[in-house]
Amino acid sequence: MANLSIPAPVETEKAAFLHDRSNRPAAPARPRSDLLKHWAGTITGIALAIGFTALLFSVRDSWENHREWLVTVIPILVIGAIAAGHLLARKQGEPLAAGIGFLLLAAIFAAADIMVDREAEPSATTQDVLSVLGGVCLGLAALSLVVALFWVELRNPTKAPEPEL
Repeated sequence: MANLSIPAPVETEKAAFLHDRSNRPAAPARPRSDLLKHWAGTITGIALAIGFTALLFSVRDSWENHREWLVTVIPILVIGAIAAGHLLARKQGEPLAAGIGFLLLAAIFAAADIMVDREAEPSATTQDVLSVLGGVCLGLAALSLVVALFWVELRNPTKAPEPEL
């Protein structure tokens, strides 16, 4: 009979079974490739977050009077980048289409903004319009990536791997 009065109950009659910690087999060794595969989504998401933030600062830099809207956009971008990394690791490319489209638009607006800035007398209005469009596209990209993650997880949730016993 189990002694339930102690902090960790032990059944003395069944000491040879798996619930006795001394009889449990050791965990199998994991090769580095499995470890890399396990963390691929997070690593990809962090790399994307760095790229998204660099793009955001590039878009923001063209304004003479720096509006600090990026303080609220950076956390959303990082969450969107982690969501994109997770979806890429799960090979769910179709839900990423809208987010990638908005990211491409943001990159195009940022590149156009940089090209306008290189002119001899850049137009402040053109720079502001390109910056606003780039920022809005970045925000929509992050939002659509997060929505895509929720959509995929609701329809096909991530499952834990089968135990290796």
